[in-house]
Amino acid sequence: MAKRSETQQVDGGDMTPMIDMVFQLLIFFMILINFSDADQNQRVRLPKSELAKPPEMPIPNAVTLQIAPQLGRAGEFSVLIGADEIKNLMDLPPFLKREIDVVQRTKHKTAADMTVIIRAHQEAKTGFVQEVIQKCQQNKLEKFALRAEQLQ
Repeated sequence: MAKRSETQQVDGGDMTPMIDMVFQLLIFFMILINFSDADQNQRVRLPKSELAKPPEMPIPNAVTLQIAPQLGRAGEFSVLIGADEIKNLMDLPPFLKREIDVVQRTKHKTAADMTVIIRAHQEAKTGFVQEVIQKCQQNKLEKFALRAEQLQ
């Protein structure tokens, strides 16, 4: 009696529908992700206000300045613009100029068309916020939006 060797064939499922579904989910979540939260620094705790309300639409041509406490220095605040931390306000104008240049090159808008969004920590002194606004005005930025947390 001769032995027959049986070869087993493994039927693998067609992975194409699964890969297609993964890509569809990936695209779906990329569309829904909220990038406005990505620009917010966790060191900034906004003041609470009854008058605060979330913006109805994103502000075009905006630059966000965050006033946050300096790490390890109680009572000292610095300005965060993008990934840069400016500890001395005298160093702020070159960073503002860089943001203005980007908007001028990419969107053909002037500094007067831009809006400065200021997210100041609740313990930041009003005088410091005013100095930041003055530095912005010296660079021909005219529109400002202050952020606060809405009381529930």
